[in-house]
Parts: sequence; C-alpha cells; structure tokens
Amino acid sequence: MALAVALGLFIGCLPVYGLHFVLCVLVCLPFGLDLVLAYLVANISNPLVAPFLITLEVEVGSLLTTGHHAAFTLEQAKLTGILGFVWQAVVGSVVVGAVLGAIGSALAYLIARERAGAPADEIEEGMAVETAVRRTIQRYHSVPRGDRIYVSIKLHTDPLTRLLAALPGDFGRVLDAGAGRGQFGLFLWELGRCTELRGFDTDARKVAVAERAAAGDAHYETRDALESNAREVDTLLLIDVLHYLPRPEQDELLRRAARSVSRGRIVIRELDAGPAARSTITRAFEWLAKVSGYNRGRAGRHYRPASEIVAQLARAGFSAEVLGASEGTPFANVLIVATRNAGVS
Repeated sequence: MALAVALGLFIGCLPVYGLHFVLCVLVCLPFGLDLVLAYLVANISNPLVAPFLITLEVEVGSLLTTGHHAAFTLEQAKLTGILGFVWQAVVGSVVVGAVLGAIGSALAYLIARERAGAPADEIEEGMAVETAVRRTIQRYHSVPRGDRIYVSIKLHTDPLTRLLAALPGDFGRVLDAGAGRGQFGLFLWELGRCTELRGFDTDARKVAVAERAAAGDAHYETRDALESNAREVDTLLLIDVLHYLPRPEQDELLRRAARSVSRGRIVIRELDAGPAARSTITRAFEWLAKVSGYNRGRAGRHYRPASEIVAQLARAGFSAEVLGASEGTPFANVLIVATRNAGVS
C-alpha cells in the first residue's frame, strides 16, 4: 500500500498529462501493486491542484538549475523561453514527486498498519478475492496479449469485481449474457460461488477468448441476447448489456430474464442516465468505444434511468436493490440486484 501511494504520487507529479494511467499500469501490474490506489493518488494533478503543482515544480526546477527564482515576469519569461520552462518543470517534478511520494508513503504505511488489526474474517475475505482475481487472470495466459492485459486491468480496477464478491449467498447456475471475454463469470467460478457457468456474446472473437480461458469449466457461445434460450438459471448477469438495445428490445430482454430466473436473482450493471456530469462522462467513453470499434455491439446506445429498470423488474415480481458501481471512477454506473419475491412465479 505504501509503495503504491509513493509511486502514484510520483507519477502524478510528472508533467506527462494523459499518460499517468498508462504509467501506473506499467509499474503496478508487473509488481502486483494496487493499481486502483496508485491511479487514485496520481490524480493529484487534477484541474484544481495542477496549476499550483506546476508552479511549485517550475519554481523548484528553476532554483535547482539556475539558482534563481522562476521567471514569472513577462521580460524574464521571454529570456527563459518555453523550453526553459519545460526543463525546469521536468526537473522540479522529479524532486516534488519524490518528496510528496515519501510523505504519502509514510502516511499510507501508518494507515496500513492500523488496517492490519482488522477482524480476521474481513482479512480472509479480502485474501480470497485477491486469490480468485489472480487465478482468473492466470486462465488467460495463452490468449492474445491485448486481451490478457485488458482482463487484468478490468479485474483490478473495475468496482464490479468487489461488488460481485460482496453479494451474499451462492450464484448457483449462472448465465453471463453479453459476457465479452468472460472475466467476471470466471471470477465467480474461481471464488467457488457458482455450480455451473455459461455465457454468450455477439462478438465471436471475444467468445473464443472466453472459451480458451474457461478450459472446459464453462461454456460460451456466439449469439444475440434475444435469441431463444428457455433454459432456467439461478443467476443471470446482464453486465453493460441493456444500453446496446433499443427500448422495446430492452423490455423484451428483461421479460425473458424474469421468466428464466424462477428463483435466485438478476444482476444488472448499467449507466444511470441523467443530466449529471458523471453520466455525461460515461456516455462519452461509450461513444469513444463505439467510434473506435472497441465494442462491436449494436450501433446505438439507449440509456435509461435505473428507476425505470427497477420498476419493470418490480412488475415482473422482483425486489431490486440499486448499488453504486462507480467507486474510484468518473462514471455513473449502478449495480441493480433483483431478487424474486417469495411466492411469486
């Protein structure tokens, strides 16, 4: 924890904006450090703090390279030139980053020592999740490198990993609809929380990756979410699926989901559509994934408030709990956990 904070602060001080996340990945993943924590503290260079941070770095760099205070007057700035300021910022960022990293590391170490006194059951649960994540990532050792890196980053940084692990009870027979590369379903398998795992996706290449990673423990196929599937399951995962479908098809999929889960639950992760900034950011990232060809789902994006999904599930006989699913991210995602009401068929 102390090392992750130290590296995150050091990287966040470097004037290489847009590359901080990449640097955190390159440093943290090979050494098994906490990527989420490192990137979180790397955001010290956020728009509110960055102007003061850059000013401090230029000042420190100027003192180290010239022995004088930074040239913040117009005449002195002309003499220094843009390359001079850049060099001063680079030199200053290394020193400022090292100092802040040392301070942050010391504080993180003290906090980590306090956390070491946590109840034994919490420690055991955390270790089980970490072990399941490592075992799941290991399943992808023979897939293309890009897919292997994606799965590792996803399981380490996506809040969904912890949320799924925290849901009570077993998942039984699981169907992962829109499974992609299958990492979340296989994570549940490695946790020992499901007895059977199947999944499907419209992207044949991703399905092939999931099948290879499953190694016979689960089965994945290429098909559309609305193709016939009457088989009953205990848990249906709809992770980032609904918004790819037009409203009528979303409603039809939810009706079919309700029929396929006679007991157990439906777990849905979606954007909670609204005017908030987080919702706009999430839409922007989805748009980028669409135009870049990163996601090969339906062309459209049809977002709706989580309350509408909850209302439709209630009409189908489910009680739904809405959990925040954006911790540590700028997104507006929620996790809807719908459980069949007792006595309703």
